[in-house]
Amino acid sequence: MQLHETLAALQQRHEAIGASVASTPQQMQALELDYHRLLSLHPEHPALLFGLGTIYAQTDRSGAAIALLRQSIDRGSHGPEPWLNMAGAYKNEHKDASAAECYAQALRICERLQRRNDKARRQGKVPPVDPGLLIANRCNALHGMASLYVNAGQPAEVIAWADKALAINPQDRFALWNKALGLLESGRFAEGFRLYDEAGFMTGGVKPPERKVKTYGGLPRWDGLSTGSGPGRTVICYGEQGVGDEIMFASMLPDLMRDCRVIIDCDHRLEAMFRRSFPQAEAVYPTSAWDAPFDWLKDHRVDAWVPMGSLGRYYRPDLAAFPRTPYLMADPAKIAKWREILGPHRGLRVGISWAGGLKKTRFDQRSMELRAWSAILQLPGIEWYSLQYHPQAPDETAQVGAALDVPIHHWGDVVADYEETAGFLASLDLVITVNTSLVHLAGALGVPTWCLTPVMCAWRYQCEGPMPWYGSVEMFRQAQAGEWGPVLEVVRARLAAMAAQQEAA
Repeated sequence: MQLHETLAALQQRHEAIGASVASTPQQMQALELDYHRLLSLHPEHPALLFGLGTIYAQTDRSGAAIALLRQSIDRGSHGPEPWLNMAGAYKNEHKDASAAECYAQALRICERLQRRNDKARRQGKVPPVDPGLLIANRCNALHGMASLYVNAGQPAEVIAWADKALAINPQDRFALWNKALGLLESGRFAEGFRLYDEAGFMTGGVKPPERKVKTYGGLPRWDGLSTGSGPGRTVICYGEQGVGDEIMFASMLPDLMRDCRVIIDCDHRLEAMFRRSFPQAEAVYPTSAWDAPFDWLKDHRVDAWVPMGSLGRYYRPDLAAFPRTPYLMADPAKIAKWREILGPHRGLRVGISWAGGLKKTRFDQRSMELRAWSAILQLPGIEWYSLQYHPQAPDETAQVGAALDVPIHHWGDVVADYEETAGFLASLDLVITVNTSLVHLAGALGVPTWCLTPVMCAWRYQCEGPMPWYGSVEMFRQAQAGEWGPVLEVVRARLAAMAAQQEAA
C-alpha cells in the first residue's frame, strides 16, 4: 500500500473514533501506535506529525501536542487545522494568550481561503476548498475564542464571539453552549437556561459531554410544564454533573414535585440526604452509569425523564425566581454526635476551606495556601475547624497551627462522607471557603457561609452581586485577578467584629 493510502486509512480511523460514542481508549491507543510506526519510517512527514499531535491534544498531553503540531506546520502542514488543535492544547494548559494567537491565525487562514473560494466562484470555477469544511473551521476558531472568556469574568466577550460563530452556523453546538454560559454568568437566566438545556448534550466524541444523557431504556424526555406535568405523571430527575452541581440543582426539585410525581436518581453520596430532605419524592436511587440497566424501573410506572440542570429552563427565568431558602436537612443523629464531640462553645465556631477544584476547573484561580490566612487565624475568640478535603490538609493545618500557636482542628471523618460533613456544618456558626462543593452543601443546609470568589469564577457564582442559589451565602469577591490580600483583609475585619459582638453578648 502506498504511503498516501496508508495515511488516508489512518485519518479515516481517526475521524471515526472521534465521532463514535462507542469508541474506547484502546482504539485510540492502537491508532497512536500505528501513527508512531509510520512516523518512524517518515519522521518529517507533516500529516503524520499533525495526526499524532492531534491524538496527543485529544488525550490531554498538551506539551507534546503543541510541539508536534508546531513541527507539522514548520514541515509544511497547510490550513487552519493545526492551529486550531494547537489552540485547544494551549487552552487545556490555561495558556489563554497563546491559545488566542492560534485561534486568530486559524481565522486569518480561513479568511484567505474564503477569498480564494470567492475568486474561483467569480471565475465560474469549482471552489478549491470544501465550503462546508471552511465553515466548520471558522466556527471552531470563533467558538474557541468564546471559550477562552468563559469563567473569566467577561461574559460579554463570550457572547460576542459565540454570536460571530452563530452568524455563520446557527446550529453550532459549541457556540450555543458557550453563549449559554455567558448568558448565565451575566444573570440572563431565561435565555441562558434555554440554551444550556438545548446545547449541553452531545452524543459522541472522544471527550465526554458537558452533561450526561440517561434515557432509561428509551423513555421520552420531559418537556416541561406544557406537557407531561400533572399529578398523574411520574418523572425521573437525575443528576448529570458533579456533586456540587447536583446539590445546587436539587434546589429546583421541590418545584418539579409540585407538578409531577418524582423519582430522584442522584449521586450515591447524596442518597440518604435526599431521602431525608425530599420525603415527598416517590423514590430516591443512587446514580448508576449512563448505560446501566436501572433494575428499579420495574417497580415504577414512569412517563419521562429530565436532567436536574434542565429544570432551570422551567423554574428559574430570572433572579426573582430563586427562593434562596434552605432545602437540605442534615441527619439529626450526626448533628448531635458532632455537637457532643465539640462540647461547650469557647468562641465562634468557624469552618474553613482554602483550596478547591482540579486543573481543568482552575484550581490555580480558586485556591491559596492556608498560611495566607495567618492574620485571620490569629483573631481571638474563634475556634477553627478545617473542612479541607485534599490529602495534604492534616499536615498543612498542623504546620500552620503550630507556627501561629493556634489550634486548627482537622478530623478526617468530617470530610470523608457527606452525611458527616452536613452534620458537622450544622454545628458551626460560620463557614469561610473558596469555590468548592462545600459552598453548595453549606448553602443548601442554610449554614452562614462566606464565599471567597475569584474574578475568574464559574457562572454559578455570577460576576457580581449575590449568589442566586443560597440566602445564607455571602460573596467576598476579588477586585483583581489573583489578588486575595484585599479579600482576606475584608474577611478579617468582618470576622473580628463578629467575634467581638459574640463575646460582648
